[in-house]
Parts: sequence; structure tokens; C-alpha cells
Amino acid sequence: MSNPTTNLNLMLILKLFLITLPTKGGVSADVELHPVMEYYTTATPIQHRQAAAAARELTPFQLCLDCRCCAANNASNCSTMPCCFGIDCNLPDKPFGVCAFVPKTCNCTSCQ
Repeated sequence: MSNPTTNLNLMLILKLFLITLPTKGGVSADVELHPVMEYYTTATPIQHRQAAAAARELTPFQLCLDCRCCAANNASNCSTMPCCFGIDCNLPDKPFGVCAFVPKTCNCTSCQ
């Protein structure tokens, strides 16, 4: 037969263990959480420059590839020909920053 003091000690340890277990993801219900504000300092002073002095205007990037072009009034009248593709970043139903090559003109000889 088992010792009653051993059973009592075991029950107390088990209760203590169950009481100290985290509840609700480790946070008690009455604690309100806030984001931590972190501040960073630089080791060297920051140098500011005029943006206009360093900026340059880039020409649009275009690429000439084969694509399928169809007549505007007849979708069954299509042919494969070289097209000018450009980068478009304002795509419908896509998140901000998603870009793709989109055909701009049909029957190109050189994209300019």
C-alpha cells in the first residue's frame, strides 16, 4: 500500500504545477498589451543631400517579344506578331508592388 504523505506531497506538487501553467497564451486576462517602441540612434551624423541633384530620369524599359494580337472588332481574327512589352506596376487585383511585362503595342519593329 502507498504512503499517505507521499500521496499528499504528490497531489500538492501536481496542484502547484497546474496553477503555474500559463493561461490564455501565457498572458493573464487583465494585462493589456502595447507595442514596444524602439528608438535607434546612429553612430555617425546623418548627411542630408538635395534629391534633385542626385536624381536622373530613366527612359521606360521596353522589350520586343512575340504575342498574340487580335482585331478589335473580331476576337477570332488573331495572329502572332512581335509586340512591345513594358513594365506595368498598377495591375488590377494585385497587391501594391507587383509588376509584370504587359504588351503595349502590336506589330513593332523596335520598341522606342
